[in-house]
Amino acid sequence: MAGNLTVAACVFAAGCVSAPLSTPHASAADGSRMAMFEAPFVHGEIGTSHDSHVPTPESVIGHEIGDGAVRYDAAVRYLSALAEASPYVTMTPYAKTHEGRALYFLTITSRANHARLEQIKADNAKLADPRTMRDAAEAERIKSTLPGIAWLAYSIHGDELSGTDAAVQLAYQLAAGTDPATRRLRDELVIHIDPMMNPDGRERYLSQLQTLTGKVSNPDYQAMQHSGLWSAGRGNHYLFDLNRDWLMQVHPETRGRAAKILEWNPHLVVDAHEMGSLDTYLFDPPREPINGNLSERTLAWRRRFSADQAAAFDQHAWSYYTREWYEEWYPGYTNAWTSLLGAVGILYEQAGVNAASVKQAAGNVLTYRDAVHHHLVSSLANLESLRANRGEIISDYLDEHEWAVSADRSGSEALIIPPPADRARFVRFTDLLSGHGIEFGLSQKAFSAENTVDVWGHHTDTQRMPIGSLVVRAAQPRRRLVHALLDFDPHMTDTFLHDERKDIENRRGTRVYDTTAWNLCMAYGFEAFWAQRLSDATTTPLRDTHPARAAKVPGYGYLIDGAGSDIHRAVVRLLEADCKVRIAAEPFSVSGHRYEPGSVLIRKNENAENLADLVRRAVNDLDVDLRGTDTALSEDGPDLGGRRFGLLARPRIAIASQFPIATTSFGAVWHLLDERIGLRVSPINVQRIGRMDLRKYNVIVLPNTWSGGALAAIFNEKVTARLKSWIEAGGTLVAVGSSAAFVAGKDRGLSSVQLRRDVLDELNVYEEALERERSARNIKVDRDEVWGTSAPDADETNPAKKGAKAKSKGSATDDTKSLERKDAFQRMFSPSGAIVTAILDAEHWLCAGASPSANGESKLPVMVSGSNVFLSKYPVRTPVRLAAADDLRLSGLLWPEARARMANSAYVTVERVGNGQIILFASDPFFRGYFEATGRLFLNAMLHGPGLGARQSVPW
Repeated sequence: MAGNLTVAACVFAAGCVSAPLSTPHASAADGSRMAMFEAPFVHGEIGTSHDSHVPTPESVIGHEIGDGAVRYDAAVRYLSALAEASPYVTMTPYAKTHEGRALYFLTITSRANHARLEQIKADNAKLADPRTMRDAAEAERIKSTLPGIAWLAYSIHGDELSGTDAAVQLAYQLAAGTDPATRRLRDELVIHIDPMMNPDGRERYLSQLQTLTGKVSNPDYQAMQHSGLWSAGRGNHYLFDLNRDWLMQVHPETRGRAAKILEWNPHLVVDAHEMGSLDTYLFDPPREPINGNLSERTLAWRRRFSADQAAAFDQHAWSYYTREWYEEWYPGYTNAWTSLLGAVGILYEQAGVNAASVKQAAGNVLTYRDAVHHHLVSSLANLESLRANRGEIISDYLDEHEWAVSADRSGSEALIIPPPADRARFVRFTDLLSGHGIEFGLSQKAFSAENTVDVWGHHTDTQRMPIGSLVVRAAQPRRRLVHALLDFDPHMTDTFLHDERKDIENRRGTRVYDTTAWNLCMAYGFEAFWAQRLSDATTTPLRDTHPARAAKVPGYGYLIDGAGSDIHRAVVRLLEADCKVRIAAEPFSVSGHRYEPGSVLIRKNENAENLADLVRRAVNDLDVDLRGTDTALSEDGPDLGGRRFGLLARPRIAIASQFPIATTSFGAVWHLLDERIGLRVSPINVQRIGRMDLRKYNVIVLPNTWSGGALAAIFNEKVTARLKSWIEAGGTLVAVGSSAAFVAGKDRGLSSVQLRRDVLDELNVYEEALERERSARNIKVDRDEVWGTSAPDADETNPAKKGAKAKSKGSATDDTKSLERKDAFQRMFSPSGAIVTAILDAEHWLCAGASPSANGESKLPVMVSGSNVFLSKYPVRTPVRLAAADDLRLSGLLWPEARARMANSAYVTVERVGNGQIILFASDPFFRGYFEATGRLFLNAMLHGPGLGARQSVPW
């Protein structure tokens, strides 16, 4: 058994119908519940006595816990008062949100433990890295004296409210309780409480609910007081889902939190959430698919904690369930990420009532106090499980990390990334590894790697790696996390694949909850290798180096190498300073230095006299290679005074927001341009686009949508005509995912790109166009045929006849109805997030700096989701096209039916419409803010597009 349940068993159900943010309101039918409101959350041994010198929550907050959601300022006031009043509590800031709110965690433990907190932390760090342990005797000493360490985290989604209120009540109980059960928890545990993980989202949501709630609270879950508005509160300031940000660590909330968790190495981590209002309560364990890097030892503890939690709920006859929809394949949730660190990571999902009450399907009323109470019971039960099993859990924690650092067969593996051209992106990647606590180094000399596999799935027996290669050895304390983040192609179990296939074919939908692929090397566009063994790979820490800077004012102008991704920040600053900036359309060499497409040219004769100062300020803190040139003559490629250097226009970008635009897709674009690039942008309400003066903008971005069809209600015939006129006048429309599908929709009249489902009877035409495109990119000349000394093979040189051959083999022989049925069946297997191979047209301006693979092939991993497949043919340009079926899948679940549909389809298209252009991305290119390689394509489209793809008026 998992141990004593005294704490959990003494908590009892209580609640009432309560209005959010105000005093409770109840009908006569609810009168029988009112008497329960005054009863304490806990009773029995744990509720017998409290220190009267410790303030209660209501004495500071102004209302009872459960009688409305606690606001940020009130929570901070109370937790500060608690820390000031109790010797068992300290309050520590660990980060600031985008909106400037401080994030805090409480540490609650006994006076004795508080006096030696630093020693406790240091001892536990030795368990997390046994290489630092002196000997077995020290290990035994630490195991016998170390308290259990818990990290309890609440409300990472700002519109999941009850967790924070439960955290406040829990903090009071642990600080003020004088009963033996509470004292045991303080004596034997160090408890960290992170009460409000997303205050920006929570405050935005509570402000909406306050506006939308009437004088009489309404238990109808469909009422607006239970949902808020478009932006709601789930995400942070930039509307990112912070519970998916653990792998990417894009945001300050995650980075600060991860640093503290890595500092404390907790043995238990709780992650408290909410779900739909008509549900009950879900907690561990998960069901398949489960990430194969999770330790079976940790999963076994999660099942034991779950049994204790279930027993606590059974004491009150509360409803709950496990496994049902909760799977743990994606390792980027709070509890999954910490489980990979060796903690017992527990998930809670409480039916949410949005600080009010909800009448559920059976007619019962679920109150906000009920929701808070359920989380409180769960947390106390989990803490008691940790306390009761402390010795065994800590021993297993050490065993887990001793395995992690061992040099067994799998521990000798290493990931290798040869030095990429884009140093700025490389530094961001290594910063991310450091944020995960992952050890790495740079090779001091060339070395050999044995039995390697690269991101494309190619195997070699031995390969030489260059000096400066990044090396990440598997044998290190974060070994499971290393594999979870960096393994190229993890596989689900055969059992799960069978069950998934059965559900799909029986029209029950997918069992996959989230994306099925996430590899960081692929997302950053790096050439990378896993090797079974290395020879002579001595490494050194990454050191700062300074890129080249022009030492003097040049005679002709400045050049900035386009290899680095900081080039976009430099371009934005230069354009904001009214500099005339040109972009190279093809590679060239000047003064012995080769410049790639996308490099910047700034001519002196086109700019102001203080150009030198403007340029230096623009690049001052950026990782870009700035050089001066005294000549316009190139040694190779176009000369600097020619037409192959396009003049950029200052981008004036509008980003569509509000329903039906997906908040996370909008947020990714907004964050990229605003926070990362520093560009002034205009988020606009897409529902009002028909009444706006679009002339203010030269770029309009339509992010992905929750419902592609919903755009049709906004873009009626009149609005669509206005948008098309704007494009024809020189505008650049960039559409993503479902929005791109809307633009390419049949009879829309905007784009020549088509959705596959709409042109099933023309597939042979697109096959012929694909052959012509491939032929144009891979020119072969037979001199004997050219000069008439041999007869050409008409079938092999004529793409039209090739297409006819393919048709005769059955590629398009079925009638349209049959093709429609087949396509509908294949669409059921569409991916929920897989990484596939895309082929780049390296000569197109949109692909500049996209880091093609080191072997010279112009290809890139891209993330794909959903059922939309785009087909294109000349005159549409297709700078990025998905690979053939046999070479398509790189990582994640991609059924054969999906591969067949998606193979050779368009990922990015560019087409001229009058003086403007339409650029379509098949899926989110900056998915979750970390797909850096395709994010560069996206930035090229938005920043370079107005100058390179659209015809701009000449200023007179």
